[in-house]
Amino acid sequence: MTRIVLVALFSALTSFNALADTLKSEQEAKQLSEKAMAQAAKGDFSAAFETIKPYVVFPESEFQTMVLQSKSQREQFGARFGKSVGYEFISEKKAGESVLRLTYIEKTEKTALPWMFIYYKTQSGWILNGIFWNDRILNVFDQ
Repeated sequence: MTRIVLVALFSALTSFNALADTLKSEQEAKQLSEKAMAQAAKGDFSAAFETIKPYVVFPESEFQTMVLQSKSQREQFGARFGKSVGYEFISEKKAGESVLRLTYIEKTEKTALPWMFIYYKTQSGWILNGIFWNDRILNVFDQ
């Protein structure tokens, strides 16, 4: 079976969007991720991405590309995955005091899809520095 990477987006520091909103705490970052996952679990990817949009650091064009790719991939592989039926929090991992990774799975009728939210702590607060999801369930064991 061919591995299919659905979306993998990380922003470079040079693409920092000075207008990105910040989150005051790790708890707020987790709440934002939970809200996005709840919407993705309903199959509403537009709402999920709109939820995180104010906190991302990548340019609008990259953000829109990520949204379109996600929707396209889900339509293309919908029969393989089945409908979304929920989500589950898997892990939280920090690297030093400045980087936070929250890992979830989106539960579908036929598989679990790992989602990872990467937050970076700036002087102003936490920003969403990267988000990706794919069909490689083994990624949840690399925690």
